[in-house]
Amino acid sequence: MNRFGRIIAGMLLLSLLGGVGCGSNGQSSGRQRPVEASPTLTIDGVKLNVEIVQDAESRQKGLMNRNELEKNEGMLFVFNSSRILSFWMRNTFIPLDIAFIAEDGRIVDIQRMAPLDDTTSYVSSAPALYALEVNAGWFSENGIKVGGQVQF
Repeated sequence: MNRFGRIIAGMLLLSLLGGVGCGSNGQSSGRQRPVEASPTLTIDGVKLNVEIVQDAESRQKGLMNRNELEKNEGMLFVFNSSRILSFWMRNTFIPLDIAFIAEDGRIVDIQRMAPLDDTTSYVSSAPALYALEVNAGWFSENGIKVGGQVQF
């Protein structure tokens, strides 16, 4: 496992020990927040609190049925291997941007995603190990572009 992978593994372990998560009884009533402070990552010097999802069920649910996402919060999707990733916005009310991130932490693609659009697939332009969803406009407001470096 490379250095970057060890850092992610450590973040995931800390998030589990720290009570970070978004359990659901199947009935979502708006915003679900982590119990404790979210892990923080930095992109080109800009800090962002993230909720980490790494199992298939959590990745499929993502930010569905939520009404808001705080200004400097996001959801980090962690996959088992690098590949072309595809996302959709079924039952997602929040306009989002998504960054696809390579194993070395470099952003390889950023796309704007329209709320409640389950007909469009947002497909990474290059293989990625991670995907990061934030409020629409967050990347441009913070001067983050393709090629930016994510530090965990």
